Amino acid sequence: MNYPFFSVVIPTLNEEKNLPILLKSLTKQTDKDYEVTVIDSGSTDKTKTVAESFKSKIPCFRFVEHKCRNVSAARNFGASLSRGKFLIFFDADVEIESKFFKKIKEKISQYDLDALTVWNRAKKNKFTGRFILGLLNLSMTLSQKLKPAANGPCIVIKRDIFEKVKGFDERIVFGEDFDLIQRAHRSKAKFAVFPEPILFVSTRRFEKEGLFVSLFKSIKAILYQQIFGPIRKPIFEYEMGGQYYK
Repeated sequence: MNYPFFSVVIPTLNEEKNLPILLKSLTKQTDKDYEVTVIDSGSTDKTKTVAESFKSKIPCFRFVEHKCRNVSAARNFGASLSRGKFLIFFDADVEIESKFFKKIKEKISQYDLDALTVWNRAKKNKFTGRFILGLLNLSMTLSQKLKPAANGPCIVIKRDIFEKVKGFDERIVFGEDFDLIQRAHRSKAKFAVFPEPILFVSTRRFEKEGLFVSLFKSIKAILYQQIFGPIRKPIFEYEMGGQYYK
């Protein structure tokens, strides 16, 4: 049986407004060697209806309901249903350029990579979001050699490596993306961060919480993980799901 090269996994919770933007960008990919699994954690809006409207537009597409409201559990479940050589985990509120998969495949081949991520670019031209994303991009780039890190909007990882490190740690309440790449790095996986292909991410959380609160949370999380390790208990409030922004 021929399996796709990429398996895209998208966890959702009340993302009726943002999910169709991502799914539409997936339909425009020049490289069609992929499948898509949307794992929904009990949305109460029209996320399911919106997602299922793409079944005829994306050849290998599935929408699965998963009642546990835990993003790591949703991602792990989605990965278990997928068959691609490489897993791509997207947040539901991102958007990608039309040659995203083509360029990712080229980088994997050129650099013999096991995992990678790309810079986050703000969907909206607002200072708060652009400033914080700029800091996050710089941090990811500079940390590649010592403590490699990737953040949730986009993680690409070889299935064999993902299974070897047993996927996302479902006990972690924040920073599960950082932890996954750390464990992959310790298992000798080759990881890299690239400025492109282009990934647009939502800055809605930064806009809602403001510059100083957003910076405080980001810096606190980074320092905690560097000093104490995985964050397995809440160190600040961090609500998930599209309903938080209504």
